[in-house]
Amino acid sequence: MIVATAGHVDHGKTLLIKALTGVDTSRLPEEQARGMTIDLGFAYHALAAGDGAAVIGFVDVPGHERFVRNMLAGVAAIDFVLMVVAADDGPMPQTREHLAILELLGITQGVVALTKIDRVSAERAQAAHDEVVAMLAGTPLAAMPIVATASPRGEGIAQLRTHLLAAAATLAARSSHGHFRFAIDRSFILEGAGRVVTGTIFSGALAVGDELLLASAKVPVRVRSIHAHNRPAQSAQAGTRCGLNLTGPDLRRHEIRRGDWLVAPALAPASSRLHVELQVLASETKGLRDRQPVHVHLGASDVLGRINLLASPITPGHSGLATIVLEEPVVAVRGDRFVIRDQSATRTLGGGRVLDPIATARAIPRAHLSAVLAALTHDDPQQALDALLIPLAEGIPLDWFQRSFNLQDEDIAALIAALDLITFSALKEGKLALPRVRWRALATTILAQVAAFHAANSAVAGCTEAEIIKPLLGHGSANLMRGAIADLVREGKLERRAGLLHLPGHAAVLSKSDAALWKKVEALLTAHGKQPPALHDIPELVGIPLETIRPFFERAAHQGYLLHVRKYRYFLPHTIGVLAAIAEQLAHKSAHHQFTAREYRDECGIGRNVAIEVLEYFDRIGLTLRIGETRRLRRPVAAVLGRAPTAAANSP
Repeated sequence: MIVATAGHVDHGKTLLIKALTGVDTSRLPEEQARGMTIDLGFAYHALAAGDGAAVIGFVDVPGHERFVRNMLAGVAAIDFVLMVVAADDGPMPQTREHLAILELLGITQGVVALTKIDRVSAERAQAAHDEVVAMLAGTPLAAMPIVATASPRGEGIAQLRTHLLAAAATLAARSSHGHFRFAIDRSFILEGAGRVVTGTIFSGALAVGDELLLASAKVPVRVRSIHAHNRPAQSAQAGTRCGLNLTGPDLRRHEIRRGDWLVAPALAPASSRLHVELQVLASETKGLRDRQPVHVHLGASDVLGRINLLASPITPGHSGLATIVLEEPVVAVRGDRFVIRDQSATRTLGGGRVLDPIATARAIPRAHLSAVLAALTHDDPQQALDALLIPLAEGIPLDWFQRSFNLQDEDIAALIAALDLITFSALKEGKLALPRVRWRALATTILAQVAAFHAANSAVAGCTEAEIIKPLLGHGSANLMRGAIADLVREGKLERRAGLLHLPGHAAVLSKSDAALWKKVEALLTAHGKQPPALHDIPELVGIPLETIRPFFERAAHQGYLLHVRKYRYFLPHTIGVLAAIAEQLAHKSAHHQFTAREYRDECGIGRNVAIEVLEYFDRIGLTLRIGETRRLRRPVAAVLGRAPTAAANSP
């Protein structure tokens, strides 16, 4: 169990921790000189004797208004609060601000220590008790017991310790499910060991030797050793305060600061845009305005950002939806709690929870955004995934959903099975999920469209993807159609040949005269290999006039025997397949999965103009994507071109 203090400056938080644990958490010389906590302090208390006994970890936070930033770093992942109120002062401004912060962070368990009762009369002690009760009324912490204490003489310490031990015994252990995520609140060099970071494990588990990433710099590190709750350990899991000794070849080049995240590689993509549910404190006199600059405290980080309101203004005491645009990316997951403070960092404005932690992962149409975020308010991933099927009717991006909820692969597989979903790959969104019943209906519609095309064009080998998709756009997006077509090809319900799609068994048959002419043309184009002659050069080569060749080439292209790459250039499907394979190989062996036209020309051994014609054809059919002077592969060759026909199979 992790316990943090809270309360106004000089109310006795540090002295109380020392009375409970024997540890003085004032580690800085300035703190000891001034008698005031400035930064976070830490202490540990074993629940029983022996190395295997459970431990309570204490985080002592500063109470001065100038150091609320440090206080927020200390309470981000606690289980229990030790609220400290001095009997002589009663609740003070920082007591109330700390209480508001605890509410925003979702802390619901704790105990109040009413300190310094040895300095006041019994009447004043009772009045202070009543003031605390009134302050807590109506909050999630209203049921906290209040224990009167006087630390110098040990009064109330045993009773307070009993409350803490009882809470630790009944507190359910945090689930270690999900990928590892660790919020760093200290970083230092330890002589003889090297780099050490301390913080709290937010999710997952780790063991000595694990490979992790420092998210801010994407630097790989390895865990050399672990101290969990101030004891050497071989492993640790969510809810544990740890000191981690790190090693890595690039570690010395990067400064590690409070607020950085140490994560499993699966959580490495950080984001500077968060869709959130945001609440404004009732104590505020003004609501939040659009584009308002704020400090955002999430985990141990303090990042500047701006609030973009998604609906009406959020007034004091109310909540609403917003997008937070941060100046630095953070590693958040869905459900993370955060606090916002004003631009000058002097006042807590409100806070809330993250709904979409990687809002840059996909462009959600504004018309559907509210419904998507409403679905993400469900804490149960299955309920959230089910609710998303309505606003994201074209398919739910599974990589985005899995990353948002910090799910393992087996978790997402179980959700897909439970909701009877199918998955398919899209060009931009990656793997998408859709209800199986809708997928089947879409497949039936596509097959009917192809059958209708065959009926109207019996002499044509098949239709292009575009000829299927365009008439059916009312049934779904182009991405959805392409995914369904690819699935039908895999199932054998459709066949793809030379870039054309057709039902199994369908074939366009050449007439006797065309079949004879085809033998000459096929032999000519085969002889020229990867660089066939232009259309106007072919009559002289085969001894047939252009008036006969031109319409024949058009018919052969419709029937799938030729591919019309440019106005005056036709290729054998097999040749285009070879050229496409070269593009695929170039992309795969490139460090950035991209290649230039010059590299492609040299690899193919063809002229520049022909290489450009071929690449532009690949762009049109969705095989490649041009990015400036380079191209990258959009889809595998087989998914675009399929196989080439043979004249022997389809000739009379």
